[in-house]
Amino acid sequence: MAGSSISRRHYVGVFLLCAATLLLELSLTRVLSVTLWYHFGFLVISTALLGFGASGVTLALWRRLRETAPLDQSLSALSLLFGVSTVASFWLLQKIPFDPFSLLSDPKQLLLMPLYFLTVVVPFFFAGLALGLLFTRGSDKINRLYAFDLLGAGLGCGAIALVLPTFGGAGSVVIAAVVGACASVVFGWKAARPVALGAGAAAVAGLILALVAETALPLTITANKFHPPIKPTYSAWNIFSRIQMYDRPKGKHTKAPEVGFVIDAGTAYTGIQLLKPDFRKFAATLTDPMDFDSQVAYLGKVKPRVLIIGSGAGSQVLDAVQYGAGDITAIEINPIINDAITHRFKDRWGGLFDQPNVHLFTAEARSFVRRSPDTYDAIVSEHTISNSAIASGALALTENYVLTKEAFEDYYAHLSADGVIFFTRPQDQIPRLLATGREVLEAHGAKDPGAHLYAFGGRPGKDAATTRQNRFSAGMLLKKTPFTANE
Repeated sequence: MAGSSISRRHYVGVFLLCAATLLLELSLTRVLSVTLWYHFGFLVISTALLGFGASGVTLALWRRLRETAPLDQSLSALSLLFGVSTVASFWLLQKIPFDPFSLLSDPKQLLLMPLYFLTVVVPFFFAGLALGLLFTRGSDKINRLYAFDLLGAGLGCGAIALVLPTFGGAGSVVIAAVVGACASVVFGWKAARPVALGAGAAAVAGLILALVAETALPLTITANKFHPPIKPTYSAWNIFSRIQMYDRPKGKHTKAPEVGFVIDAGTAYTGIQLLKPDFRKFAATLTDPMDFDSQVAYLGKVKPRVLIIGSGAGSQVLDAVQYGAGDITAIEINPIINDAITHRFKDRWGGLFDQPNVHLFTAEARSFVRRSPDTYDAIVSEHTISNSAIASGALALTENYVLTKEAFEDYYAHLSADGVIFFTRPQDQIPRLLATGREVLEAHGAKDPGAHLYAFGGRPGKDAATTRQNRFSAGMLLKKTPFTANE
């Protein structure tokens, strides 16, 4: 009779299995964002739903499993299959040479792409089959079962904030498998002891594997992402990025020793030349700004109060110091980068961030500006841009909440009487910034908005490579008062 065999262990089992499933789904979203691109990470949701849907069809057609198979044995076996297939499918994903940017030039990619995502489907199929079976047999207790389903799913979602920084991307996937194996132990401990014991052994082995998963199950990064061909000095994960720090010696691509951060295996990069032992000695050799043409933001200003949005590795901070800023507020959203700069590897910055007039904050720029009671003589944001969507071909203009009209209203409200906003972006996006700036100026009564705006493109180049770089480099200035002829 449906529901007659449901007991407390089934509530605990469904709680664990759902926690494992959601933890796996979120972990794969982050992993695929690193190994491929962000839009492939979103496909994890679709593939998970495909697995659940396929399991429902299978359960509907498999009458014996649905109606007569021993419940506990079946649930224990399916949960164990979820755990084993999670690790196996993740390992296989790293072996499939899927290259999304070769779909039109390499016919085999048309076969590798569905294989790649069908591999992702497998663990979700087993999870869906176990949950569907339990809900079918326990229909008269569905309210309680579903409540524990939701609680487990919620825990799995919340756990990613602790599991991912601790175990990394591969380790998080393995931890999801471990939790699934624990569900197998709970389901089978009474009526399927051999399966439960095997699942317990698998859980212990998985926990050990999770501790070394970053090296034992290394990620295979698509060839379309660039990162230095050397071993990173430091690597760490948080819930929205993987950061790898590189100490790059002087060479073909670096004029001098450099320290840099690669974000999500090549989605974005921020770096600065090595400043140790004292950034002042390095700064004394500079004849040009570190980043683009940031000196235009400081024209005519004496000891300006500066706000830097997206300070990254710190080159804009060094520029601000060089051009005599009296007070520098630097905002960087990624705590891993800020920890490396100010604590873990602070010697490489030669004391730059130890200056009493330099203040580094881990925050989202727009909310920080909105909360700030201060005004600034210059608000600087140089290429706070991830090329994830642009390089993937997904979007020509990547949406960014620091570039909206409302965001510019916040910046404008925090400018001093003669303050200036300086943004750099790829050239194709400058007209959009100018249009946004014009709207803000007109809303504040500017009679001639053009007198408050200035834009420039990249420096002229002699070869194709430099020309491409120029197209990626352009700037816009918005000044609260009209520019003077001298400016």
